[in-house]
Amino acid sequence: MSQRSSSSAFDDDESRGLSSQQPSRVSRSHQTLEDAFSRLSVSAAPFNHPPSDFAADGPSGISYPSNILSCNGWGHGAFTPRISNLWYPTFTSSGYSYDDGFLHSEPLVRQRENPSFGGAFPVAPLSNGMQQRTPDGDFFNGFNGGFSVDERRIRWFNDLKGRVLLLAKDQHQCRTLQETMKMLTGEEFCVIFLELINHVTQLMVDPFGNYVVQRMVEICSEEQLTQIVLMVARCSFQLTRICLSPHGTRAVEKLLEHVTTREQRVRVMSALSPGAAILAKDVNGHRVLLHCLKYFSGEENKHLLNVVANKCYGIAKDKTGCCVLQQCVNHAQGETKTKLITAILVYASPLAEDCYGNYVVQHLLSLKVPGVAERLMRQLEGNFFYLACNKYGSNVVEKFFQDSGEQLSTLIILELLHNPNVAMLLVDPYGNYVIKSALSASKGLARNALEQLIELNSLMMQSNLYGKKLLSWFDKGKI
Repeated sequence: MSQRSSSSAFDDDESRGLSSQQPSRVSRSHQTLEDAFSRLSVSAAPFNHPPSDFAADGPSGISYPSNILSCNGWGHGAFTPRISNLWYPTFTSSGYSYDDGFLHSEPLVRQRENPSFGGAFPVAPLSNGMQQRTPDGDFFNGFNGGFSVDERRIRWFNDLKGRVLLLAKDQHQCRTLQETMKMLTGEEFCVIFLELINHVTQLMVDPFGNYVVQRMVEICSEEQLTQIVLMVARCSFQLTRICLSPHGTRAVEKLLEHVTTREQRVRVMSALSPGAAILAKDVNGHRVLLHCLKYFSGEENKHLLNVVANKCYGIAKDKTGCCVLQQCVNHAQGETKTKLITAILVYASPLAEDCYGNYVVQHLLSLKVPGVAERLMRQLEGNFFYLACNKYGSNVVEKFFQDSGEQLSTLIILELLHNPNVAMLLVDPYGNYVIKSALSASKGLARNALEQLIELNSLMMQSNLYGKKLLSWFDKGKI
């Protein structure tokens, strides 16, 4: 035997001797790995086995009574205490189920036999990565044993009572509440409605509650809908504040789609009209105004459009408001339409050179309402040369050449030609487009005068970027 082997044997004998005499002083540096494992003693402590209420039936061969599904992914089950007289939700590692005595019903038996079977409830994802199973129509109709369909619905309804407002504000439970509201009878829905009606204005601006209000509006009776209208319209500008919310504006849109009686419509419009100018310029609120134009008649929108007309200048100069104002002009009728157009024409000159207001002025010309182009020209007369050199005003001048007719176009061309600085339009970044449009719209003497202007200034134009572009169009006969 080698010296190394003899030494190991001696050390082993010495270690065993010391272990029997002084177990607390064993030198760890002299013991082998086999010795260390031989000294381990693993006892069957209580925590090594699942509790008596835990579903096992696993690889250990131990079987315990269980009150849960055997198809769960972790440990083949999860702890679920049973109380026979209560019906409440239970959580498992694979989902969210309702334990009301139907664990041996046909759908759950199918789930145990086939783990790929989705279960009795539709699945909704939770933020913690688990899945939530919520009752739907199949929940009430899918079980053949136990309680009847009506009894199950009543149990679910009783579970909601007293905490509907809390559920309506919950990200996941609000979906369950919406589906449940569709299944309830009229009397049961009335109980839910009474719990929510005093909080409807609060729910309309809630990220999740607004969906519950929308479902209420779809389901409720005419009398209940009137109560909602009265609730949102009882305070000054309350409905306007709701419309300014990204969540509230959707709830109000749904409300506008379902109000039917004259009383409801009058109250809604009376509540919205004072804040029409604010809504028209708001990125959320303008959607409500457009909904009013779509679902209400011209007579019902009359007061609202009058408010818009009185504030048209500020609305026309707003990025959102200029689009709303154009739609208001389109939907207005009779005297209301005339009032809107007149209000815009009063501010035609400053609007024509505004980055958003010029679109409103152009829109008036595109409507081709008799007399509007003439009135607009009188408002802008003497300013056409200035507008032709303006980034936004040049668009208005071009629109005149396109939609106002030959007579008005000729008058504008003559005003431009009489300006001593007219040659500057040929090389102006915006004026060259005006000259191009003028050549396309003019005939006879007016066109000849423009052609002569180009020929006289061709040398100057050849040394300018915009002038060369205009000459190229002219020489190719495109204008």
